[in-house]
Amino acid sequence: MRLITPSMSAAGGAPTTTERGVSFSVGSLFYNPSSRIIRDLGVLALAVLGRERAQEGGAPLRVLDAMAGSGVRSLRYATEVSNVGLVHANELMKGDHPLSANLAPLISKGVVQLTAEDAIDMYFRARLSGERYDFVDCDAFGTGQPHTAEAWWAVATGGLLYLCATDSRCTAGHNAHKVMSGYAAVAKYHPSCNEQGLRLLLGAAWREAAQRNLHARPIFSYFDRPSSSFRVMLQLTKPKRPPADAYESLSHVARCRACGQLWKVPSVALGDAAGALRPKCAAIDCGAAGVDVAGPMWSGPMHDEAFVHAMEEEAATRGWDDAEQLLRLMGEEARAEMGGALLFYHLGEVQRSLAARGLRQPPLAVLIEALRAAGHTASASHSERKAIKVSATLDQIVEVVAAAGRQGETK
Repeated sequence: MRLITPSMSAAGGAPTTTERGVSFSVGSLFYNPSSRIIRDLGVLALAVLGRERAQEGGAPLRVLDAMAGSGVRSLRYATEVSNVGLVHANELMKGDHPLSANLAPLISKGVVQLTAEDAIDMYFRARLSGERYDFVDCDAFGTGQPHTAEAWWAVATGGLLYLCATDSRCTAGHNAHKVMSGYAAVAKYHPSCNEQGLRLLLGAAWREAAQRNLHARPIFSYFDRPSSSFRVMLQLTKPKRPPADAYESLSHVARCRACGQLWKVPSVALGDAAGALRPKCAAIDCGAAGVDVAGPMWSGPMHDEAFVHAMEEEAATRGWDDAEQLLRLMGEEARAEMGGALLFYHLGEVQRSLAARGLRQPPLAVLIEALRAAGHTASASHSERKAIKVSATLDQIVEVVAAAGRQGETK
């Protein structure tokens, strides 16, 4: 392992950038300040895990920042979370790189360890040595592979894996060969393809863990619109193969090209050639034969409601209002998904179904409350402002709006 000693020369008096009170030099490296919320979520999740570990009387947390870049994530993990014993920052540094200078004070204190190796080598080194990490951050590009697969070797039981993918064109149904190589899946273009990208990444990560006889569960999933990137966090629950029923959350999703109706297609159902090759929409007055089937992807809840709520409380304590609001919405999404909500419906699709029956679409908040009152689970979507996540079909949404209209006429 190539250890790097601290050096102040790389900074060279370069101007510094500040994020959440942490100062660092970027130099010629890419840094997107609008994606701060991604790093906020990492800090909050690590803080929740650290608090749980402290309550259990466990050892301080070990963190691996596999592709540290300028070091802003490593700096924040080391300084903003109290129960962190070591942050291992790794980056294949080339040229006049500011990372060493940015981390120098923490390296000298023994809080941060700096290496310059390929991230994949770091994962396998952790497996061979048995010195795994409680939190692994993989800020990768493209489909996220091979980190989605190999980073699991570096995660300790109970630890968190924070994955990234940036190829939103791929997850929107383009470059089919990349979708197949990165996610072993098929993607289709439709209004909810941003959420499709999250579910493809989640499904790939969960499946890669299972292939290694590991069982994981999603903690949260976030689509960052400014950077068009997908961030998902999973927890390694136990080092053994998942139970058979857990695979039910890895399935295909069908969508009617005519009306936009979505429904889950269990992967085992694809063995029925007639049903797989000639599916028809079940929506009333539709029955179209033009149906797209995408997947396999994660079709269960994308967030763990309890963990996300703990993160929300941590954000409130820190006064991070934007993160608190986002996590509150994620909690609402989790409740909707636990009730059967799948990918979101764009409100344009909902309006089209309502207009076909001579109905007008109520405001989103009113529509959500009406659907909940009718026994469905529903929420707004964090990945698309003009969207709704709901356990109801489009036909059922029409029925609820029509019933609300009739009730209003009688008052």
